[in-house]
Amino acid sequence: MKVKGMVKAAGLVAVGAGLAYLGDPDRGRARRARALDQARARVRRAGRRAASRSRDAAGRLEGTAARARGAGTYTPESDVDLREHLHQVLAEAGVPTSDVTVDVADGVATLRGQLGSSALIARAHEAVVEVPGVTRCESYLHLPGSPAPNKSEAIEAAR
Repeated sequence: MKVKGMVKAAGLVAVGAGLAYLGDPDRGRARRARALDQARARVRRAGRRAASRSRDAAGRLEGTAARARGAGTYTPESDVDLREHLHQVLAEAGVPTSDVTVDVADGVATLRGQLGSSALIARAHEAVVEVPGVTRCESYLHLPGSPAPNKSEAIEAAR
């Protein structure tokens, strides 16, 4: 019981100090005005935050509805457009695009060049195959020091 009484007394002292602070005959009026301004500012900021969150939620909901209708899905308009898009897809997949040449003809994507690992080659092929508009992917990617898959038969025949 003693602790409860001490907490209650401390609370009353704090309330008394606050009233004395705001009721001071010399500075009390300015302090009350400033406290009122600060309270109004908090209310305005809370209103702006709530409105911002509401707009964000509405935008997210609108985006989800648009994606459900099929919006936001890439649809190529030409082979050149598809080729440029495939360069972006490869870059996003972490494939160094400076080492890869991409050609597209009638939806058939052809990848040429050399990459540092077979995992990169597989990642490039998988990324290209999943793009809408690509009907088939021919990969002539190879590791450094090894011949390109379309050249190995010619090299063997020359030996």
